[in-house]
Amino acid sequence: MYRILAIDGGGSRGIIPATLLQCLQEDTGINPVEHFDLLAGTSTGGIISIALAAGITPAQLVELYLHRSAEIFSENWIDGISGMDEHLQADYSNKHLKKILAQLLGEKTMGWVQQQKDFGKKNKALMVCAFNLDPMATDPHTRDRNYRPVVFNSSYLRDKDELLVDLALRTSAGPTYFPVYQHHIDGGVAMNNPSMAAIAFAINEHQGEQIRYRYPDGLRKGMGLPARSLRLLSLGCGTANRTFIPHAEIQRRNRGNWGNIQWIKYLPDLITESNMQSTWYYVEQVLGPKQYHRINARFNEASQYPILQQAQLGLDVTDPGLLMAMHQYARDIYTQEKDAIFRILGLR
Repeated sequence: MYRILAIDGGGSRGIIPATLLQCLQEDTGINPVEHFDLLAGTSTGGIISIALAAGITPAQLVELYLHRSAEIFSENWIDGISGMDEHLQADYSNKHLKKILAQLLGEKTMGWVQQQKDFGKKNKALMVCAFNLDPMATDPHTRDRNYRPVVFNSSYLRDKDELLVDLALRTSAGPTYFPVYQHHIDGGVAMNNPSMAAIAFAINEHQGEQIRYRYPDGLRKGMGLPARSLRLLSLGCGTANRTFIPHAEIQRRNRGNWGNIQWIKYLPDLITESNMQSTWYYVEQVLGPKQYHRINARFNEASQYPILQQAQLGLDVTDPGLLMAMHQYARDIYTQEKDAIFRILGLR
C-alpha cells in the first residue's frame, strides 16, 4: 500500500488541511509524515507539504496561519489608500512570506530532505507543483518554450539543490496576489489539486534520459507501482460552494453570448475550480472510492459557524475570527471524516 497525501492551494485557508493533520496527530500520537509515502502540495498546500517534510509539525503550521496571516497578506499603506495597487502590481509583497519561510526552513534543500533518515531514507518523497512562465530560462536547450506546469520532487537528482524556501515561494506566487518568483507562478493555475500529478509519479515506470534519474540509482522516473496499490487522501482548503453561473444570469446577460466584459468577472474562479474539478474526476476514475478519499469543507454548510456562511472568503483571509472559525470547523469535519481517513491509511 503506497499512501499519498495531496493538499490543494487556498491561501490562508490552508489552516483547514493543517488543522485536519493536527487532529490526526493528536488522535494517533504519530506525526502525519509517518502515515504517508508521498507528500504532494500546491501553493499553500505546497508550503504545508514542504514544512512537514522539513520537520515542522501541523500544530506549528496552525499557529502560523492563526497568528501570521495578517503579516503575510499586508499591503503598503500608500497603495491601500490610493486603490491603484491591484491594477499596477501584485496586491502583496512576498518579503514577509519569504522572511517567515526562511525562519522555518533555513537553507534546507530537496537533497537535504532526501537524506533524512525519517523521510528520504525511508523512500518517502516530497512533490511541489509550480508553473514555469519561461522554460528556456531554466532549460536553455528546450525547443518547446510554451509555459507549462513543473513538478519538483525530492527523489529527483535534478532537484537536489533546490532550496525549500525558493520552492515554497514559487508554488505560492499567486497571480495578482504575489509577484512572479524566479520565472514561476502559483502551481494552482494548472494543478491546484495535485492528486493526479502524485498518481502519475507513483505509477510511472518509464526511464528517463539520464542514466541516474532518481535517488539512489533508480532508472525510472517514478515508482512504477500498480494503481491498485495506491491510497490517496486529498485535502482541500474549503469552498463557499457557489462557483457556478445561474441559468437566469446567463439568460439575462444576452443569453450567454458574452465577450470580455461579461466573462472577466468569472474567469479567476473558473480557471481554478475547473482544474480542481477535472482532477477530482480523473482521480475518481483511476482509483475509485476504496482507494481515494477527498475532504473539502463547504462553508455554506457550516451552520454552527454563521461567520463562515456570511463572509466572502478569499485566499487572503486575515480576520482572526474567520481564521479561528475555519480552525474549529476543520476540527468538526475531522470528527465526521475520521473513519474514512483511518480506512484510507489502513488504520482500521
